[in-house]
Amino acid sequence: MRDMMELMGQVNTIANAYKRSQVLFTALDGNVFALLEQPATAELVADKTGWNPRGTAMLLDGLVALNLVTKENGAYRNGEAASACLVPGAPAWQGDILRHTQASWPAWAELSKCVATGDCSSVREYELSGVALRNFILGMDNVASFSAPEVLHAVDLSRHTRMLDLAGGPATYSAVFLKAHPQLRATLFDRAAVIALAREKVAAAGLEDRFSYIAGDCLSDPLGGPYDLVFMSNIIHSWSPEQNEAVVRKAHEALAPGGSVIIKDFIVDNDRSGPPFSLIFSLHMLVHTPGGGTYTFKEVEGWTDRAGFLPGRAVSVTPQTRLWIADKP
Repeated sequence: MRDMMELMGQVNTIANAYKRSQVLFTALDGNVFALLEQPATAELVADKTGWNPRGTAMLLDGLVALNLVTKENGAYRNGEAASACLVPGAPAWQGDILRHTQASWPAWAELSKCVATGDCSSVREYELSGVALRNFILGMDNVASFSAPEVLHAVDLSRHTRMLDLAGGPATYSAVFLKAHPQLRATLFDRAAVIALAREKVAAAGLEDRFSYIAGDCLSDPLGGPYDLVFMSNIIHSWSPEQNEAVVRKAHEALAPGGSVIIKDFIVDNDRSGPPFSLIFSLHMLVHTPGGGTYTFKEVEGWTDRAGFLPGRAVSVTPQTRLWIADKP
């Protein structure tokens, strides 16, 4: 009976996960976590937010249930995770990426249609702009600020002097690389609207004199060069296999002899048995892009081999973040 109850619990936890996320998103939208850096009653939070006291108390109790908030003598206060990740300006601020995740719900609500048709074309063609684009790009920075140092420690960039950060978003990775390697300069290639956001981050890092920019569509526009490093972080999952093969070929053309391409993504095992995050993320691409998904090492290896790279090598950074590195002869 206990085993059956555990199985039922597993299923029900999955089925009710959306309730937990809605508690988090509602509190984030109301700036509740900023209010709870000091102990506060439900009445005080209701007064600050303009919410109903009864509903506010229920929401705060929900945050207690999620272990995001503690409660003592009727006063609520942020727990460790909330203080570190959910207060604006906090060391591990995740608010931008959470707002992007929140905005993904309408697309996920159409999952059954996308599964039936094999893509999202019957539902939407997903292209961000305005506030949604800013949340996405800054959300990438929320995450990359912690993963970029891990990538830096996993690879040796000491021989490189000119890198292309292809579809580099907020330039987080290239900025971290440049700070660690004074000889390195970077060109960021992305859409014009994204470059405007990246310039803010580059300026804040004090690296303006070591960055240049190319605005365009990397599927159709020239990449510039020659470079001795092309870095592609979390972009292959947005495109179809055919598009990825074409971009990898363009990366090869943009590299000087002896240069390297580093493909960082949620690369999955060749039998597609894991990692779990990457398998779920493939569905995220199904509902958001016409042809994207997550790809196996074998698939990525095929692209670099056919482009003319030397045999590549895999490097694991985290359980879900993996690199594929290949050199041009």
